[in-house]
Amino acid sequence: MDEFALHLLVLSHVYVIPQLKRECERKIEHGLMMINTENVVDIFQLALLCDAPRLSFVCHRMICNNFKSVSATEGWTAMKQSHPVLEKILLEFITDEDHRQKERVRNTKERQVYLQLCEAMEALVHICKDGCRTIGPHDKDFKVNQNPCNFAACKGLESLVRHFSSCKLRVPGGCIHCKRMWQLLELHSRLCADSDVCRVPLCRTFKERSRKQSKKEEIKWNILVEKLLRTKCFSGRPFFSWAITVKSS
Repeated sequence: MDEFALHLLVLSHVYVIPQLKRECERKIEHGLMMINTENVVDIFQLALLCDAPRLSFVCHRMICNNFKSVSATEGWTAMKQSHPVLEKILLEFITDEDHRQKERVRNTKERQVYLQLCEAMEALVHICKDGCRTIGPHDKDFKVNQNPCNFAACKGLESLVRHFSSCKLRVPGGCIHCKRMWQLLELHSRLCADSDVCRVPLCRTFKERSRKQSKKEEIKWNILVEKLLRTKCFSGRPFFSWAITVKSS
């Protein structure tokens, strides 16, 4: 089997012996005659001719994962001349796979940004409602030794809130940090379930202002809110329950 696995694969296909074909596939994939970058193109073509799907898949994967070295072999050169259509199919698949990989990376980074926004929204409600460390509602009694905060975004948001409260260029567009704070406050208002009881500053103001915005601006914010809600279900926070219900219905 180690010496004649390829020959037996052809014979098992010609004489329709499926058990022998499966054994040949296993031997070629895992036996002493290991598939490598030098012979993978030849074995791939043989697997296609012999209708050996498992072996075809293994070879196809190796070609895609090691395309640079495989494309420099004599087997690839011979395939270009004898089977140009197969070469075209492989090149198209590799190009599409490269695009899919870039798309996956982009989606992963985008999802990470949305997760950070989700955490910022939850931390903002936490700071304004319960208080955190040294910042919170004016009627909050801060203790010297507090339990560690469970919101990872609180530290950065705390610095942003302190800057926002003391910045002299606080008008939108005047300061990049304040602009970010304005955007967080407006995003919160679009997720907030009840602005009448919400303790986040300007929540009701932004909610009323959103009713007067242009349709284009409204669509932009709605898309952002929908993506946030799809990225992460907020963990039982009452200020977001209404938004989640609306978007899921």
